[in-house]
Amino acid sequence: MTDRPELLLGGTPAARRFGLLNWLGFATFYRREMARGFKIWKITLAAPAIRAVLFASVFGLAIDRPDVTMGGMPFMTFLIPGLIAVAVLERAFESAAFSIVYDKTEGIFGDLAMLPLTPGEIVFGFVSATLTGSLMVATVVGAALFPFVGLFPFDLFALFFFVGIGSLMIGFFSQIAGLWAKKWDYINSVQTFIFLPFVYFSGVFFSLGSLPAFVQPFARANPVFYVVDGIRFAMTGQSETDPLFSALVCVGVVAVFWAISFRLFSVGYRLKS
Repeated sequence: MTDRPELLLGGTPAARRFGLLNWLGFATFYRREMARGFKIWKITLAAPAIRAVLFASVFGLAIDRPDVTMGGMPFMTFLIPGLIAVAVLERAFESAAFSIVYDKTEGIFGDLAMLPLTPGEIVFGFVSATLTGSLMVATVVGAALFPFVGLFPFDLFALFFFVGIGSLMIGFFSQIAGLWAKKWDYINSVQTFIFLPFVYFSGVFFSLGSLPAFVQPFARANPVFYVVDGIRFAMTGQSETDPLFSALVCVGVVAVFWAISFRLFSVGYRLKS
């Protein structure tokens, strides 16, 4: 028998009420997800920076000449924001999806159903850790790439917004993919055949204006393009699309992915399988 009168109803145990949000449970869940990322910091933080530096070095040696421009700016100035965007989006995808699939393979993912957390709090916990990790990656990769062109952000608020909204977009998609995936082969196939093509066909290495006219509508239908273009605007002040329109597209896609993720957690989709 408990000595907590607030947990008794008519002399029998009653469900505990946490209010609008179970802050303790959410904070514990968030710390758990963040701790996972920090345990493998060489993969989650160092590796994206090294990969971005290698890309910048190779393209710098092969292409960076005064006569080579892209999108109306020197090629390396065009490239650096794209490399930052790639690092942010890759980290966002790996965050929740890899965590979910790891728990599935260990047979402990079903324990989420027993936590004193609502589906909304679980979704919020995953995506909060994703957002934090992506901002850290953006900072580390941006610092690693700074020596190449000495590029300072043109609009710091826009940079935080597009890095944040991009990580939310892919973070919610990551949750959906993680719930669908039964094992590592499944999530690797999503990353290889869906996520990476969308990322690398989003104007990271080339301007959409340089593509054939019949291809451009398909490229502009890619929501990741608006994240990359927004980050490029925030870093250089130049973009291929109105930044406000890019922001609206990103917010709309985030809302759709959030609704799908929330629904899947609410119905317990593959929670125990």
